[in-house]
Amino acid sequence: MAAEKQFEDRVKSFLKEQGDWFLKYWGGAPYTKSGIPDLLVCCAGQFMGIELKAEKGEPTMLQLQTLKRIREAGGYGILLYAGDFKAFTKWYGDRIKGKAWYLDNIEMQHRWIARLKERSSEDGSKEEGST
Repeated sequence: MAAEKQFEDRVKSFLKEQGDWFLKYWGGAPYTKSGIPDLLVCCAGQFMGIELKAEKGEPTMLQLQTLKRIREAGGYGILLYAGDFKAFTKWYGDRIKGKAWYLDNIEMQHRWIARLKERSSEDGSKEEGST
């Protein structure tokens, strides 16, 4: 968990340098909604939900579904691994021309959904919030 916290601090520092507004969402406590991205960000009038993961971290189905709903509503739903930080900052700097990384990020999320569904069907369980 320490690796994810260090990565979170790196991303937050970057967002502060850009002058963005952001909120760290603390999920998992009583009366909080599950599946909300770690960082809720507003930059240049655009909404981003960023789910942070350490290199070996796995998103839940609910997290992926939330990122998808953010995209469907016109925002950016991003699953961000530490290894992708440089690509993220490049994309961030030019969101209009830099769609390639974002589209690859969405494709990665689709692969996670398929993997989690496959795993769920193999063990006969159903993760909370999956469809």
